[in-house]
Amino acid sequence: MTLATISKAIKSGKPAVIKERGNPRYVILDWKTYQRLEMVMEDAEDSARLKEALRDPKNKKRIKFSSL
Repeated sequence: MTLATISKAIKSGKPAVIKERGNPRYVILDWKTYQRLEMVMEDAEDSARLKEALRDPKNKKRIKFSSL
């Protein structure tokens, strides 16, 4: 079943799920999809860090970006 799933994913170019005992265990992605997913995750992490920094009372003094 696993080899068939991998072959299907390679041929179709779409993500494929490999199940183990009926539960999803692994996902096979093509390289472009993986890269896009990685960029989205990095952007989400950056947004979370920015939000945290803006909430910190030490960072109340702000400078306009245009003045840099």
